[in-house]
Amino acid sequence: MKTASLLCLAYVAQSLPGFPALADDPSASGYPSRSIRVVVPFAAAGVTDIVTRILFDRVGQAIGQAIVVDNRPGAGGNIGVDQVAKSPPDGYTLVVADPSSSLPANVTLFPKLTFHPVKDLAPIAMFGTTGAVVIVTNSLPAKSIQELVALAKSKPGELTYGSTGNGTPGHLNGALFSKLAGIKTVHVPYRVGGQGTTDLIAGRISFWIAPIPTRLQQVNNGELRALAVAGRDRSADLPGVPSIKESGIGDFDASTTYAVFAPRGAPPEVTDRLYMEIQRALNDEGVRQRFRAAGVEPKLGTPADVTRLIEAQIPLWASVIASTGITID
Repeated sequence: MKTASLLCLAYVAQSLPGFPALADDPSASGYPSRSIRVVVPFAAAGVTDIVTRILFDRVGQAIGQAIVVDNRPGAGGNIGVDQVAKSPPDGYTLVVADPSSSLPANVTLFPKLTFHPVKDLAPIAMFGTTGAVVIVTNSLPAKSIQELVALAKSKPGELTYGSTGNGTPGHLNGALFSKLAGIKTVHVPYRVGGQGTTDLIAGRISFWIAPIPTRLQQVNNGELRALAVAGRDRSADLPGVPSIKESGIGDFDASTTYAVFAPRGAPPEVTDRLYMEIQRALNDEGVRQRFRAAGVEPKLGTPADVTRLIEAQIPLWASVIASTGITID
């Protein structure tokens, strides 16, 4: 009788406004009970690696478990993502990937891809973005994005743009920009980004669409000229540089987006707990400052936001790749 009374009281209490229902509490399941592995499908010391470590260091402190960042580069990020997509969906193996560029583009770039970003991954949260900028060599007469487009139209096929390889975000963004602007340009791939920067400064290539942190120093010291932020808004790092959208070229956004995924089928209480902890981490001023120092703007997005982004970008990149004939060597 006493047990029944206690159960009744518990039921009534949980029905009261403001009382947390245990079934809705992501931590009620006991997750996590051991360490978590977060795969970064790119090399160590890059921006994705740096912000992943910043974020999950804070999340690990909050949940009281070690979170190990595991770099698994290769095949445009596919090796690391594929490994996670095929892992048990228990919340102990996660991956950080870009739902705006490489993840949706690889669906078309790699016809034999063994996973699908929508069908095989469960988005947990978007946590940041890095803006991109259109930069030119100082020897190029163009002083604005409009002048660059006009110059390219007057010399079809003569202007060149660099990237770190075929099918990389720099290649894709250069092709998309050229398509939107109605210009004919030539792609020059580099195996080493530093060599590409050297050639751009020397005037051996015309322009590059690159993440702002990777070329900010050369822009600030006058070695390269920034014509436009490749996005919808201006950048705090380049306040005097207009966005491509306000320049009237079109709705072109080459920003990098950072999101966390679990294998499809991860329990909602697990993904909800992780989302909640990521949200808390992004509200930490220390985390926000470290993100910005790495060139990343903290930005929280829901799983639905991430899914919508991937679903919109898959056909966009498929169209660009088909019309330009981009292939992976």
